[in-house]
Parts: sequence; C-alpha cells; structure tokens
Amino acid sequence: MISGYAQNYCSNEALELFDRMIVEGLEPNGATLASVLSACAQSGCLDLGERIHVFMEEKGIEVGVILGTALVHMYAKNGAIFMAQKLFDSMDERNTATWNVMICGLAVHGHAKEALDLFWKLEKEQIVPNDITFVGVLSACCHAGLLSVGRKIFHLMKRVYGIEPKIEHYGCMVDLLGRGGELLEAEELIKGMAWKADVVILGALLGSCKNHGNIEIAERVVKEILVLEPHNHGVYVVLSNMYAEAGRWEDVLRLRKVMKSGNLKKTPGWSLVDSDN
Repeated sequence: MISGYAQNYCSNEALELFDRMIVEGLEPNGATLASVLSACAQSGCLDLGERIHVFMEEKGIEVGVILGTALVHMYAKNGAIFMAQKLFDSMDERNTATWNVMICGLAVHGHAKEALDLFWKLEKEQIVPNDITFVGVLSACCHAGLLSVGRKIFHLMKRVYGIEPKIEHYGCMVDLLGRGGELLEAEELIKGMAWKADVVILGALLGSCKNHGNIEIAERVVKEILVLEPHNHGVYVVLSNMYAEAGRWEDVLRLRKVMKSGNLKKTPGWSLVDSDN
C-alpha cells in the first residue's frame, strides 16, 4: 500500500500509512524499505524517503548494497545530490547499480563533470559498467556539450565492453552531435542503427537542423518523419519556418498548400527537395 501511494504521487497518504505501520508495531523489512524507497525515487516523494532514512538510523538497520543503493537513488532522483553523494561515499560495498544511480543522478541534475569523474573512477576500480551506466555518462556529455568525450565513450561501449548501443545511447549521441553542429555525422549515425529510427530521434535531429539552419538535411529528416507519421503537421511548421528564415518564400507557399491538404502524397508535383538551393 505504501509503495502504491508513493508511485501514484500520494506522498502524504504514504507517509501517514508508514507512521501508522510503525505505531502499530509492524516493522518493515529490508525488502519493503527498498521497495518503498524505489517508489519515492520514481514519484518524487523526498519527504517519505527522508522519513524512512531516519527510521533506518533510529532502528540501527544495516545499510548494505541494496538499501544503500535505494537510498542513493532516492536522494539523487529527487535532486538532493549532496546527500546522495555523501551516502555513496560512505558505502563500504557498491555494485554497478550503485554507481549507475549516482552517475545518472549527477548527469540529470547538471553535474556533468562530477558524473564523468565518477565514471573514470569506476573504470579505475575495475567495476564493470553496463548499458545504463553509458546512458548516464552520455547524458552528462550532452548537458555539457562534450562532443569529443561523448564520441570516445560511445565507442568504448562496444570496443572495450562489448555493449551494443541501444536506442537511448543513439538518442544521446544524435543530440550531442546535433548540438555540436555535426549534423551529417548524426544523420549517418542514425542510418547505421540496427533498427529504424523513431520520431523522437529524428525529431531531435530536425531540431538541430533548425538551430543550425541546415535545410538540406532537414528536408531528408522531414521525409523520414512523415513516413512514420504522415499527418505530423509539426514538421511542416518547422520546415516552413526554416524556409522563411532563408528567404525561400516560394517554398513557404508551397509547403502551406501541403499543410492545408493534410497529406504530402496528395499534392501533385510537391517535393521537399524541389527547391532553388
């Protein structure tokens, strides 16, 4: 019940039920505490997580790898990075999951340098990273705009650790390359994926094309998006704005006709690459 309340963002109800449980003499075991702490992390219930931490200290409950990782995750996910780091540093034993929650927490909350430093420390201590580790580190590179470091880490995954990149890793790299203006490299990376790109990744590349004014690649990306979502008028708007910024008013007018028709395929003679450039 407590986990259910926490997962559904009912922190007050969860806290009341936890207090009631203690008053009635029902002490939760480690598995229960870890489950509730995980729910607190996912739902943002910092107050309940802190209350559980206090309870653990009052009862002298041993904080092993599982509970320690759950506490670090709860604090890190809720933005209490200082407390998360303090707990992480105090743990006598840590597994890959412990390192992951700390690295990801630092990355998400804008502490890119600290996240990367922790990753290099993980390597030195010969802790074996997994795919989640690399999502956190690549996210840190994105937040900090560390293109060369991101490239290095992306290649480390497969060459050193034998980890096949997943859609999340490609998403981070496309975002990172796009921010750095390496749009053609980002496009080639997408083409090299083992599966077809989704709208999220293509949309990220389109956004980067807009930021850097690259109409040529934007037109190709829009075509790919329209294959997946034929009635996605949002991409028409993005491309129309790019044409307008480039002073290509004939293309703007033609694209507006397409937007009104609601379907590129029904517009005779229309081509996204039929332009003057």
